[in-house]
Amino acid sequence: MTMGLIGALLIMLMSVTGLLLNHKSLIGYSTSTEFKLQELIFSVHSGSLGNTKIVWLTDLAAICMLTLSITGIWIWIDTMWRKFKRRHVR
Repeated sequence: MTMGLIGALLIMLMSVTGLLLNHKSLIGYSTSTEFKLQELIFSVHSGSLGNTKIVWLTDLAAICMLTLSITGIWIWIDTMWRKFKRRHVR
């Protein structure tokens, strides 16, 4: 459960920073403070904070996204297969 929560928070962080980078007008970009905020968001999204590399954190978020996607598709296929079998076994 703890790992799922951590994974969800990482996915949310990557999603929010990605959206903010795609829509820079939401942050603003006319002052130096707003530009520094953009640099911070880009750093977090790309896997670095100052001189500290956190690429492993973004990799972990990507693995969580892949795991959630694959297991979600698997659950959906399994559910559809069970429904199909119930209809055709009778």
